[in-house]
Amino acid sequence: MHIPDGYLGPIFSIGTAIVTVPVWARAVNKVRSVLNNRTVPLLAIFAAFSFTIMMFNIPVPGGTTAHGVGGTLIAIVLGPWAAIIGVSTALIIQALFFGDGGVLAIFANCLNMAIILPLVGYVAYRLIAGNSALLGRRRVLAAGIGSYLGISAAALACGIELGLQPLLFSQNGQALYSPYPLSVSIPAMLASHTFGASLVEALITALGLAYIQRSFPQYLTSLRNIVTGSNVPEGQVTRTPLWQIFGGGMIVALVLLFFAGLVTGGRRIDHLFGADWSGISWSDVGIMLLIVLGIALVLIPFAWFLLPRSIRTVGTFFIAIAIFAPLGLIAPGFAFGEGSPGDVQAAFGYIPAGLQQLNGIWAAPFGDYNVNANFFNDPNAPLWHSALGYEISGLIGVLLIGAAILGIAWLLRRMRPRSGLPDLVADMTNSPAGK
Repeated sequence: MHIPDGYLGPIFSIGTAIVTVPVWARAVNKVRSVLNNRTVPLLAIFAAFSFTIMMFNIPVPGGTTAHGVGGTLIAIVLGPWAAIIGVSTALIIQALFFGDGGVLAIFANCLNMAIILPLVGYVAYRLIAGNSALLGRRRVLAAGIGSYLGISAAALACGIELGLQPLLFSQNGQALYSPYPLSVSIPAMLASHTFGASLVEALITALGLAYIQRSFPQYLTSLRNIVTGSNVPEGQVTRTPLWQIFGGGMIVALVLLFFAGLVTGGRRIDHLFGADWSGISWSDVGIMLLIVLGIALVLIPFAWFLLPRSIRTVGTFFIAIAIFAPLGLIAPGFAFGEGSPGDVQAAFGYIPAGLQQLNGIWAAPFGDYNVNANFFNDPNAPLWHSALGYEISGLIGVLLIGAAILGIAWLLRRMRPRSGLPDLVADMTNSPAGK
């Protein structure tokens, strides 16, 4: 869903700032009254969470790939305005440092994934949850459904934006930017998400909220008056073990994804989701998995014992996501609307003029999540080279997001005195769940 440069006309791309920038300003104003330097670690953690899961690509119908975002989960815990800031920070860092999404398209990408997604997801969550107990099961169900609708709405917006380009910018019968008409872009974006990425987003959000309810309920209760309303009862946490919730959710998601892939692949295992899996070197995949597993066996226990108790579980979880993110490299194909000019030429027989001029306009220092282009971008290099580059880039990205959030916190402190909200980090450390 990250639109690269060249797929949207510059006027259109920058024009989306008319919506995005005022919403950013409103979000900053709202967040100032909700978060201070004591609660900023939460925003940093969730922004890093969004960044890491956006690196994890999964195969989806149509032979393409997609990813989750996590914006609705942030909105549920910290409020939709904080979600806008957190996801926008992750998207801007992705564009500037990793070339994931165009620099000119930052406003459009933030509009779709950082504004439409969390707002739609949060509103749907609130409507479904009603006045149910804050720590009850209905909230988990509402979170899953809300996040499903939120990311599907963002996909629809992206499909509309791509599909409008041939209508707005064409010359001599050829599109100057995205050549996909509305009749192609909207169904492609909706199919790849409603039958793929939206299921993953719903699973991530529901499991994430269930985990927070059981392990760190103070995250939800301390900001209840601001995020969910003071008339919402706290309730009791479900006694269902987390491993059963997680295991059941994973099984349901895998079964749904498998059958969706089978149906869209003509009921052929080697063409799941309409992609050609026969070209994959499974020996290279096996070596990559062994290397990733070896790194995980070393770094995950190391992180568990090294990290402070207050963030041990969450920090270890994020490190694990970053370590296993290269598994997304196995899926063949690329995300719809994110292909290279060569991919467009193969599909349409020409490269739009605007796409040629704007593609690659910004040279990201870690383009395509490779820390050393000469080494990791070697077309003849084994898959594990790219996997290492992906992992290292992910860790760099998390550090950059942490620095960016600290910068935002500094600005907030300069703009407004402390709000006096409870210190959630201290609460987490002192609570029985945090020990």
